[in-house]
Amino acid sequence: EDYRTVWFHGASVGEVQMLLPLIRAWQKRHPKTGLLLTTMTLTGRQTAIRLFPEARVVLLPFDLPGMWALFFRHFRPSFLIVAETELWPNLLRYFTCQGVPIALVNARLSLRSFDNYRFFRFFTMPMFAIPDVVVVQDPVSGQRFAELGTSPERIVLSGNMKFDMLFPGEGVSQTLYHDLFAPETAVVVAGSTHAGEEAMLLAVWEKCYQKYPDIFASACLVMAPRHPQRFAEVAELLALKGVEFQRFSYLKEKDGGPILPEVPTVLLLDTLGDLIHFYNLSRFAIIGGTLVPGVGGHNPLEAAVFAKAVVHGVYVANFRDGFGYLDDQGGGLVVTDQEALENLLVRCLQEPGFISTEGVKAAATLRRQRGAVSRTIASLEQTFGLLPEDNI
Repeated sequence: EDYRTVWFHGASVGEVQMLLPLIRAWQKRHPKTGLLLTTMTLTGRQTAIRLFPEARVVLLPFDLPGMWALFFRHFRPSFLIVAETELWPNLLRYFTCQGVPIALVNARLSLRSFDNYRFFRFFTMPMFAIPDVVVVQDPVSGQRFAELGTSPERIVLSGNMKFDMLFPGEGVSQTLYHDLFAPETAVVVAGSTHAGEEAMLLAVWEKCYQKYPDIFASACLVMAPRHPQRFAEVAELLALKGVEFQRFSYLKEKDGGPILPEVPTVLLLDTLGDLIHFYNLSRFAIIGGTLVPGVGGHNPLEAAVFAKAVVHGVYVANFRDGFGYLDDQGGGLVVTDQEALENLLVRCLQEPGFISTEGVKAAATLRRQRGAVSRTIASLEQTFGLLPEDNI
């Protein structure tokens, strides 16, 4: 081959989507680079195949010593770039011995993870010393990596690359989605919901509908469970509660594309890869994983990039910086309980000017935080000894 392969690893859907702007920037600067992607989950692999049809995409093997020699002989990666904090000791040791430079990008360490690694530091510190560069989201994570064994000279602060996310539907026809609803339909998207949240949202929606039928009769709640294995469970919940709903998977399979004969109370988004398009259609978004404890929330920027306000609960540990910027600078609307959610939903649908202004603020907040990808690319090129014009 007249080029070498760069290996990117993202655990699941969120990490793969986060890598999109970085990989596109890398390909623009190094167009002859071969591209290998690995994921930990099937949904992550499906997302990677859809976003990067030009790449070789495989599931990451188990972290067993004998696996990596076979993997290396087959794919021959020249560089390894790992999203966030996926650390596998056998993998790291083997590829370091093979002279493959290793980088962690958009890396972060929560306090819980930091305490766990520190408790077992006799075993984990050699692993943290291996990466050639660790590009961190925030100074606190940088300090934690240093305390766990990463040389401070190898730690670079970039900010969060999720602020640089691209719209992954670029080049995909939007007619499929825009023809679903009439312009007057108020589409509200509850994205990446978890157990307990669907029932809560349905209770609040029904209560609002009873109080304000004129407003909510022309609205549609698009409900998108986070995990595909829960699609049937949520459909059963909707049926048991007597909610008028449609499954998007059935509509999408129809000849001529999806058509809604009439707007249902709930559209169950039971397909993969479509949520981002429905955020684009929505008046505003409700971010799942934030309304019940134990999850920590999902990426609010996927809605903010389309100038949509982000409604969320208080459980946001996984994306504290993203929600924090939106709440502080505009575009984030936090609710503390069901009553607050009810009141906010009514206001958002009663006052289109209010929710439109909050959406504009959300997009402006996102733009102000961008730049992490360019800083990350510069760090990778310096670490790998590359120039933009290098034919690698």
